[in-house]
Amino acid sequence: MNHSRSKFACFTVALVIATFMTAGYATSGDHGADAVTGTITTSNEIKKTGSLKLISLGTGDADNMTIRARQAVTNADIIFTMGGRIDYYGDLLKGKEIYNAGHKLYAKNQDKYNPKSGLKDKKAKNTGHGPRWHKSPEELAAMQEKTRQVIRDAVAAGKHVAIIDNGDPTIFGPHIEYMREFSDLHPEIIPGISSFNAANAVLQTSMVAGNAKAITLTLGRLENGRDKMIANMIHSGQTLVFFMVRDLNGFIDGLNPLVPGDTPVAIVSWAGSRKKQRVIKSTMGTILETIGQERISNYLLYVGTALK
Repeated sequence: MNHSRSKFACFTVALVIATFMTAGYATSGDHGADAVTGTITTSNEIKKTGSLKLISLGTGDADNMTIRARQAVTNADIIFTMGGRIDYYGDLLKGKEIYNAGHKLYAKNQDKYNPKSGLKDKKAKNTGHGPRWHKSPEELAAMQEKTRQVIRDAVAAGKHVAIIDNGDPTIFGPHIEYMREFSDLHPEIIPGISSFNAANAVLQTSMVAGNAKAITLTLGRLENGRDKMIANMIHSGQTLVFFMVRDLNGFIDGLNPLVPGDTPVAIVSWAGSRKKQRVIKSTMGTILETIGQERISNYLLYVGTALK
């Protein structure tokens, strides 16, 4: 009996010593141990996982931002915004490392550059497409490469990178091509309220009920045969929502001869902003007279039967 107790005591002591040694490896500042295999890993081999996120902050007022989006921005180390601006976002980006996200920086088809004016080539008259400032091919390539380096170095170092957008990044969003360019980093999109959602709320009208047969979201352009295609869609009973109409007068003038003058029209500007949002309702034949010389900004243009 005494011999058995002695063997048991020795086994218990040995077990305690082994456990203590294993715990020492697991809690050491320089090493880690796998509890199953006993493999020891140095701290230099244990790295944080970085991330890349395209984050929508919604549209209009700041409280239209989702909780998820706010948390993602708060956790980000590096932020890319349009033009590197931070004034739109209050204190949300305070203390962050800020870079310029550009506009359609990694788009496959960049508009033709006019070196004499620094503008993208002007489109045909009455198409709704005005000129935009644009970088030269050399400037664009340099900005693309700098952005690649910043993002890839940051993610490799375990940092969190956020590309900030407004509205729905997948509906005519200027930064969606970041997803393709950095697909190997497994980027994530944090969705947000679209200007389309916010504008519908202001209109207080269903886009898919009553007289509405279908709803189409499209760019406010009429060139390359789009004018006739759009007119046919309106004649068939569809309602169209036009994004980014840069020349409203030209767009209406171009479309007016092709659709009935009594076709309902609505302009929703600054959707989602309680202080600034506004609705102007009219018809294709009278909308330009209704707005007169007023300059409308940040708007969606609705045309079709859903407005009846």
